[in-house]
Amino acid sequence: MMSNLVRRVEFGNALALEFRDYSNRYFGDFHRLLIEVDALITTEQELICLRYQRPLKKMAVVSAEMEHEKALLIEQFLTSIAPYMQQPDFLPKLLNAVNRPHQQIWKRLR
Repeated sequence: MMSNLVRRVEFGNALALEFRDYSNRYFGDFHRLLIEVDALITTEQELICLRYQRPLKKMAVVSAEMEHEKALLIEQFLTSIAPYMQQPDFLPKLLNAVNRPHQQIWKRLR
């Protein structure tokens, strides 16, 4: 399934979020809106890519409302998570959590 980058948000702490659209039409003019969230973390040694395992979703979105609903889902996500991601200790905690065996919120892509 092809995706396209809808939005990129950069935080000042070596963290960027990319929102990728995997939406599809499923019946008539109704779409399943699906946005995957990737976190890109730049360290001195490497670029770490993580995928948030709870994609942003909405069903039964008509074509005329797709762009508005995508923007709304992304803004709601950012409103709830951005304050945490801007904390100075967020990145070390996130990288530590990703390496825990039963952690299921973020998946390392590379």
